[in-house]
Amino acid sequence: MTKAKHTLFAGTILLLLSNMLVKGLGFGYRVVLVRLLGTEGIGLIEMVTPVYAFLLVIAGCGIQLALSQLIAKRQGKNIASLFSTALVLLLIGGSAITLIARVFAPFICEYLIADNRAYYCFLAILPAVLIITASSAFRGYFQGTKDIATIGLSQSVEQIVRVVVGVFLVLQFLDMSIEKTITATSIASVCGETAGFIYLLLRMRGNSTLRQLKKHFSFIQSEAVNLLCFGAPVTLTRLSITIIMMLQAILIPLALQHAGWDMRAATEMYGRFTGVAMTLLHLPGVFTSALVVAIVPAVAENIGVNRGLQAHRINQSLQVVMVFTLPGMICLNLYSGLLCSEIFNNPPAAQLLQILSWGGIFFYIQVTLIGILQGLGEVKSLFYNGLISGIVLLVGIALLTSRPQLGINGAAIAVNISWVCGFSLNLLRLLTVSRIKLDWKNIIFKPLLAGAAAVAFGKMMEVAITNSQSLEFAISQATSIICIYIIILIISGGFNIGWKRLFKR
Repeated sequence: MTKAKHTLFAGTILLLLSNMLVKGLGFGYRVVLVRLLGTEGIGLIEMVTPVYAFLLVIAGCGIQLALSQLIAKRQGKNIASLFSTALVLLLIGGSAITLIARVFAPFICEYLIADNRAYYCFLAILPAVLIITASSAFRGYFQGTKDIATIGLSQSVEQIVRVVVGVFLVLQFLDMSIEKTITATSIASVCGETAGFIYLLLRMRGNSTLRQLKKHFSFIQSEAVNLLCFGAPVTLTRLSITIIMMLQAILIPLALQHAGWDMRAATEMYGRFTGVAMTLLHLPGVFTSALVVAIVPAVAENIGVNRGLQAHRINQSLQVVMVFTLPGMICLNLYSGLLCSEIFNNPPAAQLLQILSWGGIFFYIQVTLIGILQGLGEVKSLFYNGLISGIVLLVGIALLTSRPQLGINGAAIAVNISWVCGFSLNLLRLLTVSRIKLDWKNIIFKPLLAGAAAVAFGKMMEVAITNSQSLEFAISQATSIICIYIIILIISGGFNIGWKRLFKR
């Protein structure tokens, strides 16, 4: 299928289907890892993830988003030199950061990772930094040209390879020490990223931009300045986020030790928090991630051009997120015990999931607000808002998690407070900068009405939910709750989203 045949709507649907596959495979992979490695192994992997994300942010310098925005604004004109300049910048950045991280790996693992047993896992993931950085040039290109289906398919290829290789290697390394066993997951990630990159390269074949690149591959200083100037605030925003993630990964185990647990127990509890509870919380976000990828260029191309269409897209995207994620949060709250015990064989994570589900809707709306504000060019505001909510998170973790009566539950409460704070700040900025009227009736009130009815129905079955040990029975009850939610939403008119106009080119 050529780029000309892709509408934004069709591309988003394909990306949605791809995300369902990616999320499904990722979820299944996480279940396998938790059962094979335990929450201690997952905790070690999750301690490496923030440092890895930090390296990716520095290497990428926000160029992918800058590239997609500039391509969208240029409407396909004079983009070959822009793309080639971005690719050169990303290759230089990726190579430099990978080399520096390898040289200073002992220092990084000593001071930036709470448990130094993750050393080999960190070393094995480093090649992926260069691969992902190079891939981001192509992802930025396809996002800017609204060929988001290609992004989704590359993610599917990447995830399939990661899961297959990961399960195979973990089973092969299972008899070794936990330090070496978790290294298998890093090797699998490198293989997956490589496969996704190869797919993106294949998709560029025959592309008109590629033909221009073959004739006029160049590095234009003015284009580099444009990319870096736009990417600098984005980089600062993402750096603040990843630094907060790193501090969270360090602070939670330290706070738990201060509350009386040893390092091994703290690592297990951190793995339960990130590997089980947060994994389940992210499961309903399959549509949100597809929407954010689509909405950024869609909002950007209408800045100062069609305020009516822009206002419609912002209203409807927020409505879609609320409509699709609220029932997910309800079911996670009602069935937290069954989900954690039957799927992950980790009943203690249920209380964490139940706490997080109360703040989950704020998290999902906040993700969409971030995408909208990026499309509006409000990267500086996102930086300050993210910094404030991050500080709130870290202070909350330090104050609450270190209390023996709360422990790891204190971290979940702190995360909820941080989500509410970030949502409030980003919403306030959107209202200030866009000066549009939000359709609160359809975004908030109608979904909440349907959700309240669904919760009332769920509470009527609470005895059956508590006493039932059958996951199949719980799924049937959850389906009934969602049906009640949808019926009331349709009756109230809250399901009238206007898809065609939302994704109109």
